[in-house]
Amino acid sequence: MDLIILALIAGFIIYRLYATLGEKTGYKGDKKGAPSNVVDFNKKQPIRQPQSTPEIEEIDPAIRPAIQEITKTDPDFSLKSFTEGATIAFEMVLDAYAAGDLKLLKSLLSADVYKAFKAAVTERNDKGHTLENTLVRVEDVVIERAVTKNNMAQICVRYTTEQVPILKDQDGKIIEGNPNQIDQVIDTWTFERSLKSKDPNWILISTNS
Repeated sequence: MDLIILALIAGFIIYRLYATLGEKTGYKGDKKGAPSNVVDFNKKQPIRQPQSTPEIEEIDPAIRPAIQEITKTDPDFSLKSFTEGATIAFEMVLDAYAAGDLKLLKSLLSADVYKAFKAAVTERNDKGHTLENTLVRVEDVVIERAVTKNNMAQICVRYTTEQVPILKDQDGKIIEGNPNQIDQVIDTWTFERSLKSKDPNWILISTNS
């Protein structure tokens, strides 16, 4: 009986991870793996029992028209699930950038954003520098703006996090950062998706700190 219960629990956990990341991402929790596409922010919810009350999302009136436009095309879209996926994408990009994983970055970013990230990684590598960036905590994730235009949807996300970024030279000497100091970092990222596409994935098109 205990083995059956453990198997059911393990199966549920695997399902939740699969639903959060999306079938097309290829990301299964190992941050060293490279997904085949960007993160799917449309997490499918488990089937509810008939007696349960459907969850109703409270949406800021400022972004409600755009969200309603998105759900007309994709009834499965959930702002809560999008926010969860955007947080996962944030962590994946931070890790990939610090590790210099250009293959993973290319799958998550638009061409212009990837070009900028690649240039920074290349410059760092040419100097023999290494970046160690510890994401201590995600304090807050806020949807700042959502717009739709010409069948394209954009959602702007503000992340408030605590990080410990350390830049070292080729000899391992710290040249930037303090390992004993936690910095509060505020980033604003914009994700985009074509409303005409059947692909539910979103791609990062802009980053601002």
